[in-house]
Amino acid sequence: MESKRVRKTKLLPAGISAAEADKLGREWDAEVYAVETGVRRQIVTIGECVRLHIEDEGSNWKDLETRCRVMDKYAPEYENQDALQLYEWSVKITGYMRSRVDRDGRPKKPMSDKTISNTLGYIRAAIKYAYTKGKLEHDETGKMAIPRVANERHVYKVRREMLEIAKACKHRETRAAIRVAFYSGMRLSEILRARVTRDGFSLATTKNGRPRIVPIHPRIAVIARRVRFTIQPHKLKDEWNKARKSAGYPDVRFHDLRHSAASEMINAGIDLYTVGGVLGHKTPASTKRYAHLVTESLAGAVAKIGTRK
Repeated sequence: MESKRVRKTKLLPAGISAAEADKLGREWDAEVYAVETGVRRQIVTIGECVRLHIEDEGSNWKDLETRCRVMDKYAPEYENQDALQLYEWSVKITGYMRSRVDRDGRPKKPMSDKTISNTLGYIRAAIKYAYTKGKLEHDETGKMAIPRVANERHVYKVRREMLEIAKACKHRETRAAIRVAFYSGMRLSEILRARVTRDGFSLATTKNGRPRIVPIHPRIAVIARRVRFTIQPHKLKDEWNKARKSAGYPDVRFHDLRHSAASEMINAGIDLYTVGGVLGHKTPASTKRYAHLVTESLAGAVAKIGTRK
């Protein structure tokens, strides 16, 4: 092209015929010519954004393997899609992921809205990253149609119920972890790696990327001094499952103990801001899930309207 060689590589959709591939190749050749001659803007595809994001940032992700597996699975659906034309595409891919048949009419498992939301969330993050790196003229991710998922779980256990599960547990470290979770609000992974200091449970790294100190409740002070967690997470979960079933709470999750800690603090009159600090929430938005528990405090506040000092 004007004595200059232009080479582009694109992924052909799976299952197309030779004739269809030839037609697509001609269309791509015309597109490259139009871009190089200035007739049309250069198209940056979602596939390019995803690869850039993984190459630059992937080593920092704890879920790299999961993300790559998901991206590989749906690559034919986004690989050659214009990263600036997102609304109609996001509607179509959402419909396809919900469908019970694949592109060839064969039965497939429909994906839940949560899975769809997570997948499109990965793609959105990749496009945003490409924009910050100057690969895209605009960030059009706000136009993506992503299913909203109401996945907040509201299961709260009181101290008596927690103790029943703990007493039903035959494994010492798991039994200790149950009590620590209820009296600290820490996540399972945090409990297993926390370092006990004079100031409390010390966490060098947390989900929000910031270190934090969780004060040690008097009821678990002995556990903090005497128990060192060496159990593997999968083993603890196995012991937890046995204990909850034995205690008559088969549907309670270990993470519910964290929510229960928040519930106990709020019911004791602790404000949401402080609760969020204990739980390690980065923003107040994360703590708002517990706002409905503050009804008694709100009622007391309303009762004070118009009263004389």
